[in-house]
Amino acid sequence: MKILYVLNSSKYGGMEWHVYDLVKGMVGKGHEVFVWCPAGVMFELYGNLGATVIEDTAKYDIDPWYISRLVKFIKKNSIDVIHSHELKAVTNALISSWFTKTKVNISHTHTPISEWKIGKFIKFFTILGYSTLINWSSSAEIALTESKKRTKIKEGIKEKKLVVIPNGIDVSKFDITPNQRAEYEEEIKERHGIPKTAFVFGNVGRLTEEKGTGVMIWAFKKFLESDIFHQRDFYLMIVGGGKLEETLKKLVLELGLDGKVIITGVFDDNDKVKYYSAFDAFVFPSFAEGFGIVLLEALYMGLPTVCSDLEVLKEVGGNDARYFITGDVNSLTEAMIDEYEKTGKDGKVVSDKSKLRVESMYSMDKFVSNYLNLYERLLKS
Repeated sequence: MKILYVLNSSKYGGMEWHVYDLVKGMVGKGHEVFVWCPAGVMFELYGNLGATVIEDTAKYDIDPWYISRLVKFIKKNSIDVIHSHELKAVTNALISSWFTKTKVNISHTHTPISEWKIGKFIKFFTILGYSTLINWSSSAEIALTESKKRTKIKEGIKEKKLVVIPNGIDVSKFDITPNQRAEYEEEIKERHGIPKTAFVFGNVGRLTEEKGTGVMIWAFKKFLESDIFHQRDFYLMIVGGGKLEETLKKLVLELGLDGKVIITGVFDDNDKVKYYSAFDAFVFPSFAEGFGIVLLEALYMGLPTVCSDLEVLKEVGGNDARYFITGDVNSLTEAMIDEYEKTGKDGKVVSDKSKLRVESMYSMDKFVSNYLNLYERLLKS
């Protein structure tokens, strides 16, 4: 099978790593894989997996020159399956597939458009255009959860077009011994000047508006103003970079939290498990999520977890996380206090229960098999 993944970003992010996992899985199954994307940090990683990677960028939602290049490539390489990700790539790929008569065209906008932080007028017409295009030319539109499927149906996408396939994680990256965990914790705390006995709230993710990082920083300030503050030394570690990095660093200074809130910037992916090892609790304050892969990672690491009460996160996290009112600083502060009093007072707590749930429901083998079965079913239909 010849599979082409089309995306318009090569930054570190959930969508880009989703494609990485697909590429790795399909190459591992012996299929010929192509990735059509801009230059960036992920570009080389896709190639290292054994995919043929083509550098190209769509400048417009409908880019005639981009479409022309993509059409020629699809015809030349006799592509069997086109799987495109996010609005700009999906729009251009579906139009291209109409010219090439490619049988299988999978589309996937990870976070439903109705949840985007854009103006109402633009949102209305974007939803209308996207749902019309999907209903007309997509073989299947992916929803990461049942709640996202319901949202996409409300946006006008026909139910028969929607297929629910949850994300998966490569648990081998996070499967470490207690001794390794202790070594990693010591390494990270020493690297960032955090006392060995300090309690660390942690977050991992790209620093953009929808991630709610500012709410978390304000909640941490209120946490430190509570009676809890006198019981121990507390830190907030924000692992990641992005367009809001400098803005958030300024907020930290304005709130007098310099030295207590650590923003790492972009990090080496090999260090991710080390950062999780240094956390005593995980905080996930997003305003909108397509799925929330870092939530799975934190739960697999067994961390006490506090996250927004978004429907999708409650579906993914189940009973293994504590939820607060999305965007509400006071609600998050209370949840952080409660979680510390419940799990943090007597030393580091790691949950085997949440680890086992992630293994059973969100394994990488199941993730790859679900997509492969979809591709094969659509090719035969």
